[in-house]
Amino acid sequence: MDFELSDEQVALRDAARDYFANRWSRDHVRDALDRPPVVVPDELWQEVAELGWVGIAVAVEAGGSGGDVATAAVIAEEAGRALFPSALASVLTAAVALDRAGDRWRGALLEGVCAGTRRAVCAFEEPGGAWGPDAVRTTAVRDGDRLVVSGSKILVADVEGTDTLLVAARTPTGVALVAVPADAPGVTITPMIRIDGGQIGEVVLDAVQLPADALLGSDAPADAGDDAGADADALARSTYDLGTLLGAADLLGVAEAALAVTTAFANDRVQFGRPIGSFQAVSHRLADVLVDVEITRSLLYAACLAMDEGRPDAAELVSAVKVAANEAAVRATEAAVQLHGGIGFTWELDVHLYLRRARAGVATFGDGAHHLDRIFAQHTQARAAT
Repeated sequence: MDFELSDEQVALRDAARDYFANRWSRDHVRDALDRPPVVVPDELWQEVAELGWVGIAVAVEAGGSGGDVATAAVIAEEAGRALFPSALASVLTAAVALDRAGDRWRGALLEGVCAGTRRAVCAFEEPGGAWGPDAVRTTAVRDGDRLVVSGSKILVADVEGTDTLLVAARTPTGVALVAVPADAPGVTITPMIRIDGGQIGEVVLDAVQLPADALLGSDAPADAGDDAGADADALARSTYDLGTLLGAADLLGVAEAALAVTTAFANDRVQFGRPIGSFQAVSHRLADVLVDVEITRSLLYAACLAMDEGRPDAAELVSAVKVAANEAAVRATEAAVQLHGGIGFTWELDVHLYLRRARAGVATFGDGAHHLDRIFAQHTQARAAT
């Protein structure tokens, strides 16, 4: 299996890295810790949209760039490396969900999202300490010609200023995404701040009434039958997997950046007449981080290929890369702070910004324990089926 990026993806990676280096300063993130949240200025968001990155994995006929999951992961990885706000991955995930939901959703909303004039984000997680679609308790119930959505969501990334919430809700046939206008009667959004200065929020849906066709995943209404429900459930789960994968790619970019800056420091910082990178205690720790990064990279590309090919092991690989990325990002950023010594704790250096981003990312789209349980459950089911 070839895990190498194509020439086009390498060119995109290099272009994204140069763009973020020239147009996005980590000082924005540092300043946001005092005056949160960190946001992308409107004109910069418009530039990102015009580059085609918001709709990088959306079909061309729907207003996107027609890229695959691996291409989207390249953008997410570079955004993480640059500490660019998570809104890019959040809106990108929602755009792909709208694109996959059918022709009816490839209209003004999706075109506006890809063009940067509108925003949509997904809302999956709920109070209670469990993660993912299986933990969804929010309900979407048919009432005549209306769909009534009730429940609450937490950790909704980049919710403030969004136009549409793609809310994961339980229907009689499974879990589905429901398009809920952020300003609909009965929707209450409470903004909060992540440890890295990014914005999240709690969303409460109090008997929100929507058209029956607000459910994504089928052109049929919510009670159209098992086939429509199965389509909607599959879309909701694949969307969660995509968000998880892009979150892992973001964490990989954070780990790479932390490793690069710490390696450069270890080569320049001299103690006892030698660069500290020549000491085994330092070089071995950096080598361990490098191994973590490369393992995560291989798992990321494997998960991207599996998702693009629609393979049955795609969800298992997505969980595997999230586990690896969680561990790699935390180890890399903690090593960065510690190996910088006392200066690593100062406000002026970037290493604490990487640590904050890593800790925030670990608590997004499921922690390691959740994904290890998910891998075990999927592996057990696969063995039982054989």
